Amino acid sequence: MARKKKKKNVFNKYLSIVLLILTIIFFIIIIRFNIIPNNYLLIGGIIISIIVLLIVFKLNKSNKKILYVFSSVILILLEILIIIYSIGTIDFLNKIIDTGYRAESYGIYILVNQDYKLKDLSNKKIGYYQKDNNINNAINKLKNKIKFDDKEYSSISILIDEIQNNKIDAIYINENNMEIYLEEHDIKIKKIDSIEILVKNDSNFKMVDVTEKPFVLYISGIDTTGKVNKSARSDVNILAFINPLKEKILLVNTPRDYYVTLPSKNANDKLTHAGIYGINESAKALELLYGVDINYYVRINFTSFINIINDLNGIVVNVEKPDYRYNDGFDCGINYICEQNSKREWDNKTIYIKAGNNIKLNGEESLAYARNRHQFADGDRARGYHQEQIIKAIIEKAASFKTITKYNDVLKDLVKGMITNIDQNTISKFINYEINNMPNWEIDMISAEGINGYEKCYSLDNLKAFVLKPNLEVIDNIKNKIKEIIN
Repeated sequence: MARKKKKKNVFNKYLSIVLLILTIIFFIIIIRFNIIPNNYLLIGGIIISIIVLLIVFKLNKSNKKILYVFSSVILILLEILIIIYSIGTIDFLNKIIDTGYRAESYGIYILVNQDYKLKDLSNKKIGYYQKDNNINNAINKLKNKIKFDDKEYSSISILIDEIQNNKIDAIYINENNMEIYLEEHDIKIKKIDSIEILVKNDSNFKMVDVTEKPFVLYISGIDTTGKVNKSARSDVNILAFINPLKEKILLVNTPRDYYVTLPSKNANDKLTHAGIYGINESAKALELLYGVDINYYVRINFTSFINIINDLNGIVVNVEKPDYRYNDGFDCGINYICEQNSKREWDNKTIYIKAGNNIKLNGEESLAYARNRHQFADGDRARGYHQEQIIKAIIEKAASFKTITKYNDVLKDLVKGMITNIDQNTISKFINYEINNMPNWEIDMISAEGINGYEKCYSLDNLKAFVLKPNLEVIDNIKNKIKEIIN
């Protein structure tokens, strides 16, 4: 009997030690994370400390210990859970910070009727596009693999003519530039290999105190697979104007084909093309368009949203009724939106979505809805509105208490498809503000409109392409709405 009592005492002592150690770790992490307002932290800290000390005391002194053993186990499990969530969040915040390096892919292209492998191009003539600040680094990296004669050209059009006339054997060019060109021209060439280089991006965004001043967040979405820091066109361009004092958010969508000025090039182009020169270029083009300063950005790979939305068990959206039954020649049926799946496959892989209010969408369906534009008379403007709907639905679902069990799953998927310049301290301060004030955010949405046209685009060697020319009256209206939010 005495031995049993001694064992119980030893167990209770170990339980007490574990509880005390975990409580200390718990407080260190909570203070380090800095997401709890000081007044809550002080009051909560005192209460938790009293409870823990009381349980430890009773475990070692009281005869009726079963209640205190049970209480200590519950408290230990709760502290472990909070510690795991906190460490996961800190790890997430560290991983999504943009290091400023952009991955640029350069492709080696040949005519489709040729059968070269990369090694077969040794000692042959390869042409490259000279209007590229990073081409010399790319050439040096390729020359580490094969020896070749290089020749520079001032335009992509001339490069295409030269390879078609057998003046050169291959073209070496940034894959983004070639993809843009091939969208407008039917050229029979193919990529046989790819070289990747890292490029450092300059960044000069103006940080502010997000708890005391309005701020602007640029959401840039790339609809591609692979690394989120990879150079790519920006198909989604949404500015979130956030005023914590008024508890208001204005989402402004700018269509991908909007005709804007590229500040670093002193030339005009589609907004989506600005993305291939870095997120800084896209942000500066939008700043120039709306006369604002962008403080922060989030760059998102929208294909990664499939897993995130599935982690959240879907989102609910009012799906717009399409204007047309057909999507680029594919019959979707009456009152249905249909689109390629995430791998851009049709036929039996097609995603179908019924139009209507309060439609629950999974990840694949959400991406399909965000992509669809051919079934709507407003085209890209409609697509931008759908993207705003989805972002708003994700924010609302993610803010729900029910998603707490999916928290770490969402963070893991976000890490794969998101980078930002928002540092941990800024995020912690904003979470601290949310907990302290419990704001009831009012979210409004508006989309820029334009006039269809064909204009010269910098990224296409100044050849003409379809663009949306800004409707100045609409832009002025958006500027006024922005002033209402941030002033």
